[in-house]
Parts: sequence; structure tokens; C-alpha cells
Amino acid sequence: METQFAAMLGAGVIAGFLAAMVLWTNAIRRCVGSQHPWAETLLPAVPRERPYWSPFDFLMAFGLSLVFTVLMQRVFASLGWISPFQAGESLPLKTLVSSLTAQAIGGIVAILATFGWLRLIRPDAARQLGLRFESGDVALGLRASLMLIPPVLLISTAVAYLVPYHHPVLESLEKSPSLGVFAILFVGTAIVAPLVEEFLFRVLLQGSLQSLADRGEANPYLDAAPDCWKPRSYWPIFVTSAFFALMHLGQGAAPVPLFFLSLGLGFLYRQSGRISLPLIVHVVLNGFTLCVQFVRFWVERL
Repeated sequence: METQFAAMLGAGVIAGFLAAMVLWTNAIRRCVGSQHPWAETLLPAVPRERPYWSPFDFLMAFGLSLVFTVLMQRVFASLGWISPFQAGESLPLKTLVSSLTAQAIGGIVAILATFGWLRLIRPDAARQLGLRFESGDVALGLRASLMLIPPVLLISTAVAYLVPYHHPVLESLEKSPSLGVFAILFVGTAIVAPLVEEFLFRVLLQGSLQSLADRGEANPYLDAAPDCWKPRSYWPIFVTSAFFALMHLGQGAAPVPLFFLSLGLGFLYRQSGRISLPLIVHVVLNGFTLCVQFVRFWVERL
């Protein structure tokens, strides 16, 4: 069984890398043969209004997330769902699930509160923030996943030889690879976590930095049509990616591949102005990783 699973997984990985190579080859050919800038050739930037939120809104949302998470952890601890543990030791499964639930609730409450605040400023906040899906986003997001995830996994595998990868979710799943535990962890790490992180980092942080970066540049179209703004600077993607990677310290070498993943996610948000594309890639990556590890742990127990 283990041999068959390894063969199937290996075949899937090879197929994914081959698909990524084909997509990247076609993309490079298009860029080389195009008279337009490479970014516009890969994914034309969507004209829109300049983001009206600021880095303060990101700090507020991030702070609220921490506060609500701590509050929920204390509530769960008072109920006996979170037990004390020593630093460095493996978390009990019940404590891990409760902690992830507290983080999920804290993150969701924080983004809802921040969205409510931004909606007080602009009633059309959802449209301005890019909180929408458009036709073709799923197909484009899956295509972007094929282009981004294989290189990220390759980088992750390479750096893992230098610094072992550690993640409490995968370690707990290895101890108890049941469908119930998998379902809870999947919702927390493959759905809620990408949604919260993409809203915080891509929308609030990168969007506000992009607005600041381009504020001093002349754009004659904006005076006549405010919805004709297009981002010009690229450094907000790198700054956001650095913060995104730092948020994953303590997981071995994970910040390194996640930095490069964030560059791709940031490019998708920069060009589209919508959360949908980076969110799809983020969900696919986390979901794929969790599913593969769950099946591997389950097969090993047979």
C-alpha cells in the first residue's frame, strides 16, 4: 500500500511539475515576443480606484486578531479545552484543535470588524477592497496554482535539507490521522487561515502600501476618471512578502518558500485588484499539503 501510494504521489508530482514547466515556457515566450511590459503580458492590470485604506487599518486588524485570539484561548482554557504545556513540547491534540479554533474565530472577528470600519468610510468597501469573484477567476486561480505551487514545493524541499520543517498541525495529524481531526484541521488551515491571511496581508497591507507608493506619481487619467488607477510600483509586494514570511517563523525553513509564494500571490492581487486569485492559490496549496500528509499518515497506519 505504501509503495502504491508513493508511486501515485510521485506520478502526481511529476505531472504537476511538467504542467508548470509548460505554463512557464508559454508565459516566457509571450513576454519575450510582446511589446508590452512583462507584467501586462502575463496578467493585464485591472483599472480601479486607488485604495483608500492605510497601513493603520492593517495594524488595527492585526491587533484585533491577536486580541480576539487571546480572549478565545482564555475562554477555551477556562472550559478545560486548552491545557498548559511546556515550550518546545508537542501539543496535545485537544489543545491544538482548540488553539486553531481560537485563532480562526479571532481572525474572522477581526476582519469582520475591520471591514465594518472600512464600510463606514465607504459604503462600497467590498468592491473597493476587491472582495469579489468574477467569471473565470476559478480557472485563472487554478492555472496560477499550477505555475506557483510546484516551484514553491521545490524550494521548500531544498531548504528542508538545511532546516527541518515543523508544523504543529501536521505533527498532530500524524498522531491521529482520523477523518474528524482532518476535517477540523482542513477548515482551519485550508479555508479560514488563507482567507484571514489574504485579507490582512494582500488586501490591507499590500493595498495600502501600493497606494502610498504611487501617491506621488503623476497620473493624468485619475483627475478625469478616478477608477482608472493602476498600480505602478513593485516594492509593496516585496515588503508584504517579507512580513508574511516573518509571520511563519518557528516553522523551520517555511518562511523561505513562503516568501516566494507571497511574491506570486502579491502579483496576482496587484494586477487583478481582487482577493479571489491569491485566495484560490493559497487554499489549493494548504489543502493539497494537508490532504497529501493525511493520506500518507493514514497509509502508514494500515
